[in-house]
Amino acid sequence: MGKRTNKGFQDITWFDLESWAGSKIVSRGRSYQRNKYVNELAITRSGELLAWVEGSVTYATMVSLDNGEISSVCTCPYHSACKHAVAVILEYLNCLENGRKVPEAGRKDERLNLISRGIDDEDDEYDSFDDEIEDEVTASKKPSASSTEGRLEDFLNEQSKSQLLNLITDILERHDEVREELEFNVRLKTDSSPSLAKTVEREIEDAAREPAWWNYRRGCGYRPDYSRVRAGLQRLLDEKQTDEALRLGEKLLFLGTQQVEQSHDEGDAAEEVTDCMTIVFKALRDSSLPNEEKMERAVDFALRDEYGLCDGLEEFWKKKFSKKDWTALADRLLNRLNSMRPEKDGNSFSRDYRRDRMTDEIIRALENAGRQEEVITLCLKEAEITSSYDRLVKHLRKARRDAEAEEWIRKGIAVTLDKWPGIANGLKEELLDIRRRKRDWNFVAAVLVDDFRENPSLDAFKELKKASEKAHVWETVRKAVLHFLENGKKPQQNRSDWPLPDTGLEKSVRRRSGEHPLTTVLIDIAIHEKKIDDVLKWYDRYKKNKQGWSRDDLEDRVAGAIAHDYPDKAVGIWKGIAEKHVSQTGVNFYINGARYLRKVKSTMTKNGEVNEWETYLQKLRDANRRKPRLLEILGGLSEKPIIRARK
Repeated sequence: MGKRTNKGFQDITWFDLESWAGSKIVSRGRSYQRNKYVNELAITRSGELLAWVEGSVTYATMVSLDNGEISSVCTCPYHSACKHAVAVILEYLNCLENGRKVPEAGRKDERLNLISRGIDDEDDEYDSFDDEIEDEVTASKKPSASSTEGRLEDFLNEQSKSQLLNLITDILERHDEVREELEFNVRLKTDSSPSLAKTVEREIEDAAREPAWWNYRRGCGYRPDYSRVRAGLQRLLDEKQTDEALRLGEKLLFLGTQQVEQSHDEGDAAEEVTDCMTIVFKALRDSSLPNEEKMERAVDFALRDEYGLCDGLEEFWKKKFSKKDWTALADRLLNRLNSMRPEKDGNSFSRDYRRDRMTDEIIRALENAGRQEEVITLCLKEAEITSSYDRLVKHLRKARRDAEAEEWIRKGIAVTLDKWPGIANGLKEELLDIRRRKRDWNFVAAVLVDDFRENPSLDAFKELKKASEKAHVWETVRKAVLHFLENGKKPQQNRSDWPLPDTGLEKSVRRRSGEHPLTTVLIDIAIHEKKIDDVLKWYDRYKKNKQGWSRDDLEDRVAGAIAHDYPDKAVGIWKGIAEKHVSQTGVNFYINGARYLRKVKSTMTKNGEVNEWETYLQKLRDANRRKPRLLEILGGLSEKPIIRARK
């Protein structure tokens, strides 16, 4: 730990605290200090602050100040720069302000040991909860789980057998859910397999009876419990009743899928079903079915799975199957694929999706069967049916048939460009990869010029620059694309000296570039190239032509780019963004406004305009004196020490 310097804790400002921990954490720390959650504050010989801080549990917290930099260590899950550390600092300042002496911490202080070991011996405390929810937890202190369990264990050990039976009987009479759990465990141990299967089937129906939902903010909702289903399936597996386990797995996947698709619980129900299905797949692996039937059942499970409930199949496929088994599976699936017909509803996307998944399974089977020559034949056929040109191209490239791959890329782009642009873009990336490997940088640059024209952006500009530099044509290309951004004229239009070839690729009928000049892209490029005068030029045009609400992110980038050369203009931009936010009502608006005001302060301070900054800040306070929360946040921007600011 560092020693205390000339700037001590008594000199800390709200700005210092918020720059270190953030305004939200500081606000919570203030609440903790006001509510007297900081206990046994002490100071170490080297000047660190040490305290216990009450939350939902009690944490050991230590804060130090080294060369004006605040740092902290806490046994809470947040570890550093937390609300507990803020509360400790504020409590120490409160002691200084009121003349209360802070004792020195002993060398063997328990808190030092906890901090040095990094121990958090309590349950996690989640800082994302509302303060008022956390305060309710704090207000109703309860013994920790570990200490309660210890006393309970001691109590049970002291009871006789008859006393324990009486206790259990009393609990069963008052708690139906406990009785049900014990009765299930009895059936699990004693029922015959057919009877047990019926019991597990009822448990599946009961667990999947309604959609799951959970409100994490309030800690309430409905979460299905599949523990009995897991236990029952495992018992069937142990008893070698694999047929029953597989039958129940079919029902579990059907009902579980229905439940998951209607649930709103961030995937908890899906995880429960997935765990159960893993046992089903072990039963499939150990069943007496012929290997090709096992494999086909596994494929069927995967094809019906829309929510990742069958992830456990990965373990099944680790089993070694012979080429004969894979051949039998491939033939079975090929027969099924050939019998698939268009559906009456004409939903081609849904039909093609299912057909493509089946085809992928067939390709895996063919490859493992050593029938590589049939893979591309199948891909060629399916590309015409489902527009799966990307799959065909990948397998052609895998077979080192790049010339054929290019032919199908061009055909695929022509078919999918306007209907399925995502497929077309993927095909274009494959083409670019082929040409990059051939070091055909002129062609690569030509494709990227077309892409830039369709979707101009700074990232597209950077990628185009790399290829054009390798083709030694960057200066010409740069001028052309900037000219396009200014007036919309295509880079190669009416240019006899244009250095790049015609790609021959189909062009989209859509035009998404917008009205020229495209000032936002021009601004981003000027910032990237550090051409400050161009930044200002296009920013002025942007301000003149813009309609509606300004983009904070763009204006912030402009201000940051020009701050060194034109600090007054940068300050003006940041003030405009900040004032727009603080004029609204709401803490989030105030916090966002303060982010930009910090930049105003930093720039003005660097330029020796401290008094002007304080005057401006006071004007903001005066104009918003009816917004106490905003005034509190603005107070965090002051350079005045906290304990003097309180007077």
